[in-house]
Amino acid sequence: MKKALSYLLLGTCCAAIVQAPAHAQQSEDSTGGLKEIVVTAQKQAQSQQDVPISVTAVTGETLAAAQVNNVSDLANSIPNVQINTFSNSPDSAVFTIRGVGVNDADPYVGTTVSVVVDGVVVGVNTAALLSLFDIDRVEVLRGPQGTLFGANTTGGVINVVTKQPTGELGGEFEAVYGNYNHLELNAALNFPITDNLSGKISVLHNSMDGYFRNYADNRRIGERNITSLRGYLKYAEGNYDATLIGEYVRSRNGSQTGILLAGPGELFYVPGETEKAFDFKRGLSYDQPDANDRNTYTVTLTQNLSTGIGDWTSITSYRDYDNDLYSDDDATTLVLLQTHRRIKHHQFSQELRDLVNITDTTRLIVGGYYFRQHYTLDQQGKLDGFLPGLGQPQTQEQTNWSISGFAQLYQDITPDLRLQAGIRYSHEKTDAVSTTANTINPDGVATFDDPLIPGSLIVASGKKAWNNVGWKVGLDYKVTPDVMLYSYYARGFKSGGFTGRIVVAEDIGPFDPEKLDTIEAGFKADLLDRHLRVNLAAFYNFYKNMQVVQNITYPSGANSASIANAGKAETKGFELEVTAAPVNGLTLTGALAYLDAKYKEYDTQILDPATGGLVPASYAGNSLMNSPKWNASFGANWQMALGNGTLTANGQYTYSSSKFTSYTNLPVERVGPVELVNASLNWGPDDAGWKIGLYGRNLFDEKYFNQKLSLAGIGTLASLGTPREYGATFRYSF
Repeated sequence: MKKALSYLLLGTCCAAIVQAPAHAQQSEDSTGGLKEIVVTAQKQAQSQQDVPISVTAVTGETLAAAQVNNVSDLANSIPNVQINTFSNSPDSAVFTIRGVGVNDADPYVGTTVSVVVDGVVVGVNTAALLSLFDIDRVEVLRGPQGTLFGANTTGGVINVVTKQPTGELGGEFEAVYGNYNHLELNAALNFPITDNLSGKISVLHNSMDGYFRNYADNRRIGERNITSLRGYLKYAEGNYDATLIGEYVRSRNGSQTGILLAGPGELFYVPGETEKAFDFKRGLSYDQPDANDRNTYTVTLTQNLSTGIGDWTSITSYRDYDNDLYSDDDATTLVLLQTHRRIKHHQFSQELRDLVNITDTTRLIVGGYYFRQHYTLDQQGKLDGFLPGLGQPQTQEQTNWSISGFAQLYQDITPDLRLQAGIRYSHEKTDAVSTTANTINPDGVATFDDPLIPGSLIVASGKKAWNNVGWKVGLDYKVTPDVMLYSYYARGFKSGGFTGRIVVAEDIGPFDPEKLDTIEAGFKADLLDRHLRVNLAAFYNFYKNMQVVQNITYPSGANSASIANAGKAETKGFELEVTAAPVNGLTLTGALAYLDAKYKEYDTQILDPATGGLVPASYAGNSLMNSPKWNASFGANWQMALGNGTLTANGQYTYSSSKFTSYTNLPVERVGPVELVNASLNWGPDDAGWKIGLYGRNLFDEKYFNQKLSLAGIGTLASLGTPREYGATFRYSF
C-alpha cells in the first residue's frame, strides 16, 4: 500500500486528482453540500439515498470527464464489481458482483449480472460491452434484482440510461485524440418537430490501432473501429408520452488479443513467443484474418400513461446481433489452435407494469414480462497442434422463452418505518440442439472446410420447461430525514438450460436453475448539512443447486464445457462508499470493499494424464473466480476559477487485490494485485459552451493480467490489462 499511497500523493501535488468514475458526479448545491442523485434502480425515480439496496450511480458527465467510453472501462473502480472479457472472446462481458458471475463466453452459459439499457435486458453477454457516449447515467445494482428485473440477475444489474430528447434545439460535439492513434468523434443533436413531437440523433465513432504487435511482421493487430447511430422520436401530450429509439452499431474490430504462456515441455511451447507476457506482442498466423465483425440493431418503444389507477409503462423491444470472429487462440505464428465463430442472436421482449398509490401509505408496482430469444453459433476449429490436419466443427442452436408476473409492495408501517415485499413467478422453456464432429485434411494442414471423419458426428438435442419463484422482503427505517437503516432477504435464480459445447451426447444435459439467497443490511447517511455522505452495506449469499462447469480438454483437443448442478457456495462481505465536500469546489470520494467467496461443494471430473480417462475431483474450498478479497478507490474533483473560465482537475486511484480467474485455483491462474491511477484536466471559458482537456488512464503503465486459464499440459491462456493511454479532448455544446 506504500506504493499506492505515494501514487495518490503524487497525483494530488500535481493537481491531477479526480473523483472515482464509479460514483455519480458529486457537484455541490447552493450551500456547498452534495447534490441529490436520482436513480431508477427500483423502476421509479428515487433519491439514491432512499433506495434500500446497495447501488452506485455514475453520471454521463463523470464518464466523459474520466474518458470512460465503454462499460469495461469501469473495471476495478466499483466496490465488489469485476468487469472482464474472456481471452478468446473479446466481445463477451464477464460481470462478477460479490463473487457471483459466469465462467464461459458461450451464450448457453447464461448470465448472472444483466445489462439493462433503457429498460431492456440484453439477453447474452456477447453483446453487453456497450459504448457510453450520450449516456445520462449508469447504475450498478448489487445483489439479487429478480423481483423487478427477472431471472439471471442473482449478482445484480448494470442499468444504463441514455439521454432522452429534450424537445429544444441543442446539441453537443466531442472529439478525442490519443496514443495508439485513438480517435473519437461523437455528436448528438436535439430538435423540435411539432409542439408535441421532438427528435434526437446521436452518432459515435471510436477507432484506434491495436495495443499489440505481431511477432511475424511487427504490424499492429487488434484494432478497434466502431460506429454507432442512435435516433429518437418522442411524443408527449397530456398524461401520455411515447419514445421510439432505433440504434445501429457497426464494429469492424481486430481479432482477440489474448496471449499464450507456455514453457519447455508444454505442448504449445514456441521459443521466443510463449515465454513473455508484458511486451504486448503475440503471434497471428499467416492464414488467420485479424477480424472481429459485429452488427447490432435495436428498436425500443417506451410508453407512459398516467391514469386514475396508476402510472402505466409499456416497453417493447427487438434486438438483433450477429458476430463473425476469427480467433488465433494459440497466439503464436504457428498454426496450432484456431477458431472461426459465427453467432446470430435475436430477442424480443415486452414489459407492462403499473405503479399505483393504493393509499397514502401503500404503493404497489405490478406487471408482466415476456421474453424470447434465439441464437445459433457455428464454430469451426483447427487443431493442428494436437494432430496435423485435424479440425473440429461444433454448432449450437437454442431458443429460450419465458413469461413472468411480478409485484413489489411498499407499505409505510409508520411515517419512518417501511416494509417492502416482492414476488415474481416465471415460466421458462428452452429448446436446444448441439453438434460436434471431427474433420481431417489429408495434406496435414487444417482448413475451416475439411471433410468430416466418418462416424465422428454427434448430435444431441433437448427440450425442458421450468417454473421458478423469486421473492424479496425487507424493512427500511428513517432514523432522521437524512439517515436510513435497511435490511432485506431475497431469493433470485439463474435459468436452467442445455450445454452447447459437447464431446458426447450426454454432455448436453439439461441443467436445472440455480438459486441464490441473499441477506443484506446497511445504512445510508447524509451528514454535516449534506457535506458528508456515507453508505455502507453488508451481505451474505448462499447458493443452492449451483450450476458448475465440468470443463475438460482431451488430448485430442476436443473440449467439453458441460454444466451440472453440483455445487454450493457462500459469499460474504461489505461495501463502504464515502463522499465529502469539505470546502467549496473540492469533492473527495472513497470506497472500500471486502469479499470472502468460497465453494462449499464443487464435484466434477478431470482428465487423468496417465490413463487418458476421467476421474472424480472436488474443488470445495476454492475461491470463486474473479473474487478479490479487497478492492478500494480514492479520488477527488477540484474546480477553481482560472482566467475567464473554470479549471477542473480530476484523478482516481483504484486497488484490487489478487484473485483467481478459474474455479480450479491453480497457481498459474492467480492474477496479482492491480493498482491503477487515472487523471484528467479540463478548462473552458464560462458560458462559452466549449472546453478543452487532457486525460490519462493507467498513468503509471501498470502491467497486469485480466484473466488466466490453464490448459493442462498445453499452456496458459491469458489476457492483459490495458496499457497507459493518454490524449486530448475538445467538447462543445449549445
